[in-house]
Amino acid sequence: MSERVSGAIAMAPAPTPGSIALDISAGDGLSTRMLAERGWRVVPTERKVSRPGWVATDLIHDLPFRSASFDLVMMLEVIEHLPDIPHSLREIARVLKPGGIAIITTPNRLNVTSRIHYLLTGFYKGRRAPLPYRYRVEDGRNWHVMGLNDFHWMARGYGLDMDALGRSRRKLRAKIFLPLLYPLIVVRSWLLYGRGSDDPEQDRLNRQLFRFMTSASLLMDENIVMRFVKAPAAAAQASSGPA
Repeated sequence: MSERVSGAIAMAPAPTPGSIALDISAGDGLSTRMLAERGWRVVPTERKVSRPGWVATDLIHDLPFRSASFDLVMMLEVIEHLPDIPHSLREIARVLKPGGIAIITTPNRLNVTSRIHYLLTGFYKGRRAPLPYRYRVEDGRNWHVMGLNDFHWMARGYGLDMDALGRSRRKLRAKIFLPLLYPLIVVRSWLLYGRGSDDPEQDRLNRQLFRFMTSASLLMDENIVMRFVKAPAAAAQASSGPA
């Protein structure tokens, strides 16, 4: 079983009566089955479907669901393929109920081995070689691997607050490199995020980001498993899409 899938499922809360989950681009259905085994009612989607109960969904467009429909939304190893990541995060926030949970995974471009690879080659984890020029963004290749700091900032703009990271696979080389680089990473991160500002809320978010950016999960795991909570105030933010 994929460690990133099991790590994502472990981040999901226990369902309450009537809870419903959305599994976006569910692929082989493993995450859907694991959620169902935990008692969730699950609506899986794919671009083209041939299974009963699955919903055909083209992620270039708005999700075909009413606002505030789901208690849990999962998107595992999908977002880095999409042409419009902000649109996808906005749609996830729209279909989540206030207080609902979103779990998103993507290749971890900020682990220590990815940083070393970038220093030597200019390519991060998830996109470690040039893409063939015959492909376009719309072809859905693994083209845009974003860092945790980008998701932390962008998702908050749509009412999704990152509150925890899960576990994924850790390779031996990350365990070897981390003790050598960790002091430098912590010092540099503190200089970026630890300085005070005139805005108490910005200070709080910077401290939170510092904890995430210096965590073992970020610095060692092959994939980042991020959990977001939809803030209650986000319920009033009306975004475009089916009502």
